[in-house]
Amino acid sequence: MARPAGLSRPFAALLHLLCIASPLFVQPTLAAIALSPPSSPPGSDANVVYSNFLGISLELSFINYYFGNTTDQIPQPVVKYLSTLKARASGQSVRLRLGGNSMDSSTYVPDQQQIIQFTDPNANSNDQPVDYGPQLFQVMKGISSAVGGAQYLVGLSLRTPNSTNIPLLAGDASKALGDDLDAFLLGNEPDLYTTHGNRPGIANYTVNDYIGDYQTVFNNLQHTQQGDVLSEDKIAGPTICCFWDLASILQSGWLDQYAERLKYITLQHYPQNNCQGKPQFGLSYYTAHANAVSLARWQDHGLQVIASSNNRKPVLMDEFNTASCGGVPGISDTFAASLWTVDYALQMATVGYAGAYLHTRERGVTYNLFDPPDAVAGGAGAWTTNPSFYGMIPVAEALASANGSRVVDLNVKNSMSDKTATVAGYAIYDATAPTAHSLVVFNFADASGATSDFSIDASFVPSSSDGTVTIRYLTAPSVAEKTNIAWGGQTYAGVGDGNPVPATFPSNVPDKNVSCSGGCTIQVPGPGLAVVFLAGAPDFSAAAATGSGSNTAANSTNNSSPAETTTKGSNRTNSGAAPVLGDGAAGVVGLFSTVVALALAAML
Repeated sequence: MARPAGLSRPFAALLHLLCIASPLFVQPTLAAIALSPPSSPPGSDANVVYSNFLGISLELSFINYYFGNTTDQIPQPVVKYLSTLKARASGQSVRLRLGGNSMDSSTYVPDQQQIIQFTDPNANSNDQPVDYGPQLFQVMKGISSAVGGAQYLVGLSLRTPNSTNIPLLAGDASKALGDDLDAFLLGNEPDLYTTHGNRPGIANYTVNDYIGDYQTVFNNLQHTQQGDVLSEDKIAGPTICCFWDLASILQSGWLDQYAERLKYITLQHYPQNNCQGKPQFGLSYYTAHANAVSLARWQDHGLQVIASSNNRKPVLMDEFNTASCGGVPGISDTFAASLWTVDYALQMATVGYAGAYLHTRERGVTYNLFDPPDAVAGGAGAWTTNPSFYGMIPVAEALASANGSRVVDLNVKNSMSDKTATVAGYAIYDATAPTAHSLVVFNFADASGATSDFSIDASFVPSSSDGTVTIRYLTAPSVAEKTNIAWGGQTYAGVGDGNPVPATFPSNVPDKNVSCSGGCTIQVPGPGLAVVFLAGAPDFSAAAATGSGSNTAANSTNNSSPAETTTKGSNRTNSGAAPVLGDGAAGVVGLFSTVVALALAAML
């Protein structure tokens, strides 16, 4: 353009740069997304959960790859992983389950010296039977001792209800595990017995058949070689997964008939079936909060029946993961699975579940939480931490409370029903008080770390605190990321011993402290989530020290960059880094400063 008469060349340069940049200055600032409390705190009858809500389900046939062959061969990385969870369990034990299809098809051999022996080299990869001996129970006890407390669910087969092996196993397991035995799961996915041909003498295995088999095993458990196991009241069921309706089972008389001895109502369910290698959903399914909402309500009627029953029992999802039969490559092994694990777990907590167990199988299976080394069972080598394990830690930390917690979906921007929403949020309340102790905020946008603003209502912040909240982040460069994932400034990327290290990749965000007594605005990168500790972050380091002495992923404010702060005047997090373009007024002001600096340089 021509230079206006009377203006010097430097001033013309300044005018030219301002004209170029002016459209950026008039862009509207995006309003922060409101995080508002529910109209009233959850009632006294709301579901109460604890910080050990998420547990681990392990396939029987490969248990020695994770636990070792003897008590003196327990792999230390497994102790580290489980100690990380125990340190965040608010005094509760780590939840573990021994089961899967192989638990239903395998045989307990009381005089077998080896922990595991495979019996069918031609077995289906999704159901590999073994013989196992009492050494298994000793190793399980060893794990519990090493981590400071574990509680086990143990499967009992219903494929041959009159088998003498069932009471034999139950009696020996009960005696060996003692208080570490949480419950026996009577049957594994009985609603698939017909489809899988597990009861060849019955053309169509029905709920009535199941109830009759249940009674048969109940009777036999009163007469084991170790005494009356039934009287311990550690039985669970029906452990259905797919075709049967829970409400119909409960209302058939099953619950009333067995309530006196039942400890849990148990279910298993996956969002999609990949047993034929033909997944129905892609990656985007797992980053839509509305899908987690509908999935958690898979047995909604049955959950309502339990909640209103005089024989109310805790409900466990004793096996789940991203997809059945090992998961889906490019989904189950990505950061999307990390985010989904947190979202789905908290959603299950809102609708009535007391706990849920992520399933893990043999080395190399896509959805595994972590993988043992490429070696013989219990052998030395580097372990690999997979994306889903990262999801377990934020859940445990967000639910941390000695009293237990009640979880509420905040339905941020109608995310419970709008599948296009890229945000979601939960408020987590103390079980015995009307105050929230943490918020969990999701940004599912695959935006390479660009942040979204969320405004926290002042009423969330306890009046008893100094108004400072701590924000801890789960981040990765993209939803498809498989390795560079960070929680609280730490990562397992490149780590083989189960001890996390400071994350140095750009997508990592360290903890931040924010003054929030009058409300505040926080940023959450996309993709990522933030746990907002409304009265400051709990210190998990002391609890970790009481476990195995392992250096677990404890309070990240001691293990990563110093927590960053904000001034009360802005109530806005400020990492000290260059502002992100488009991130509200801060980005515009930063750009304006850059333009002026360039213009002044041109004048000199």
